[in-house]
Amino acid sequence: MIEVIPSLLVESAAEFERRLRLVEHDCETIHVDILDGSMFGNTSWHDARAVAAMRTNVKYELHLMVENPLPIIEAWHEHVKNTRRAIVHAEISRPFGTVLEHVREFMKLEGGIAINPETPLTDVENVLHQVEQLLVMGVHPGTSGQPFEGEYILEKIRAARNHRPDLAIEIDGGVTAELIPALLRAGTTHVCAASAIFSAPDPIEALKSLRKFDIIGTI
Repeated sequence: MIEVIPSLLVESAAEFERRLRLVEHDCETIHVDILDGSMFGNTSWHDARAVAAMRTNVKYELHLMVENPLPIIEAWHEHVKNTRRAIVHAEISRPFGTVLEHVREFMKLEGGIAINPETPLTDVENVLHQVEQLLVMGVHPGTSGQPFEGEYILEKIRAARNHRPDLAIEIDGGVTAELIPALLRAGTTHVCAASAIFSAPDPIEALKSLRKFDIIGTI
C-alpha cells in the first residue's frame, strides 16, 4: 500500500489546526509546506512554537522551500518533538549535501531532498545514498491546486527507483486518485496531497479513496 500524506500549505494558525484536526486520526504523517518568499513568491504559516501547542500523535515532515532551511529545521527540532523528517530543495544556493548531513547527524532527523520539475535527477544522484527520501515535485512549487506536469515526471521517478531500489520516493503536487496507479507503477511509495483532500466535500473520504490502491496500482 502507498502512504498518503496530507499536506498543509496554510496562511494562519487557525487554518493549520483546522486541517490538522480533520485528518490527524486517519494518517501517520503530515507534510508541512514551508515558504518564506526566498525561493518562490509565496509565504506560508509555519510557527514551530504554536504548532508545538497543538497536541497530536501524528509525525511531521517538513518541506522547506526556502534558501536557508537550517534555522527553521532547528526551531521545529527544538519545539515540535514529533518532527520526523526534513526535506530540503536541491535548488538552494547553499551546499545541500552539507545541510542534509547536519539534519541527519546532529539533529537525528530523517533527511530528504526535493527536486523541481525542471531539475534533472543527475543533480542529486551524489546524495541519494545519504537520504531517506526523494521528493519529486509534480508541479512548480508555491501554490496548491496545480495540474500534474506530465509523463516526464513519471520518467524521473522510474530513473530514481532504478538508481536506488530501496529509496522512499514521494510525489508532491497535482496528485489525483486517477493518477495514483501510474505513480505506483513508476515506483512511488509516498503521495503528498493537499487540494485532493482539503478541497473535497468530505476530506476524510477523499483521503481514504486515495489509499485504495495496491502496489500494482489497482483498486
